[in-house]
Amino acid sequence: MRFILFSGAVQGLFMILLLRSKTRNQQADYWLMAWLLLVSMQLLFYFDNLYPDPLSKGIFGIIAFSIPLLSAPVLFQYVCSISFNTRLNAKRIVVYLVPWLVYIILTIGMKMRYPSDIVTNAGYPHFGAQIPDMVIYLFTIPMAVIPGIYAVMGYVVLLRYQKSLPECYSYTEKINLNWLKWLVLSILLLFILLFIFIRFGRQIHLVSSENLFMYVGTSLSLYVFLIGYLGLQQSTLMQPSTTEMTVDNITKDLPYKKSGLDDSSVGQLYQLLLDHMEQHKPFLNDDLSLSMLASQISLNPNQLSQVINQKSGNNFFVFVNTYRVEEVKKRLLDSAFSHLSILGIAYDCGFRSKSAFNRIFKAQVGLSPLEYQRENNHK
Repeated sequence: MRFILFSGAVQGLFMILLLRSKTRNQQADYWLMAWLLLVSMQLLFYFDNLYPDPLSKGIFGIIAFSIPLLSAPVLFQYVCSISFNTRLNAKRIVVYLVPWLVYIILTIGMKMRYPSDIVTNAGYPHFGAQIPDMVIYLFTIPMAVIPGIYAVMGYVVLLRYQKSLPECYSYTEKINLNWLKWLVLSILLLFILLFIFIRFGRQIHLVSSENLFMYVGTSLSLYVFLIGYLGLQQSTLMQPSTTEMTVDNITKDLPYKKSGLDDSSVGQLYQLLLDHMEQHKPFLNDDLSLSMLASQISLNPNQLSQVINQKSGNNFFVFVNTYRVEEVKKRLLDSAFSHLSILGIAYDCGFRSKSAFNRIFKAQVGLSPLEYQRENNHK
């Protein structure tokens, strides 16, 4: 177990070096590096505390024990940054730091009051018989509850992000952050179990006190690898979205009250859009986004979203992929494209993956691409 803890800490530091060596770091990369650094420190604390005479004891041990109160908001900020490009402001700094500062002040005060009756060992504080239960709860319960709250908040943010994707993108492959959503959910479950272990573990013999945080550290070592590796891969893929997708420009003016467009203008712009789609075929670009298409016809993204939603009755994702499906249908029956496979035609028409193409085509046509080609080639 000690080897796993040490390996996890070294791995976290190595992931930081890999992220830092990138040619261009995004804001989210720095938050991921900060989280990896904090968790690496936490793992080293657990590693040290498995020794009979650990270095991290006394007040230093209490500070080290409180690291999850910092790493949890940092991971949440990473989620906000990579999804909605949310930047740090004074309000967020206060919200993130105050619980940790309050915890540090109160717990260090208790340590100074009971210097020989509160000892950090095996990764967490141990208490003498005369320590009141309230003091024990003060040390332990926030460590499970506060990170759990941030995990819930992160999961909600990712659900909102995924719900908003069809309004801004004509593709969702590799930008839907499914990996991060499930990791955040698993972290939430981890802290629920941690809360149960802290509160009831010794009474019902679920786990021994000495092994509790060794298991927590082992789990964190796995998260260091998964989040570090997947985050390293995701950084490059998310670059287009971080400049055009924020909480404000996706959710703020959805009723279009401030767009400045009346019904007559919406109709004219929709016709302009249809002409542009037919003449220039921007949907053939597999990276086409709402902001890219809006710039091509000199509109802002909110205005274009209004035009598409009100006139087509669909979101941007469906609107663009309808054109792609129609283009595929034409080419499947055109002998000029007979040298291409069905998937080759799909890629040329703007689809980015086989699974997305098959799913969207069948949803719109009611047949698979091969079934459509065979059925219509006989006519």
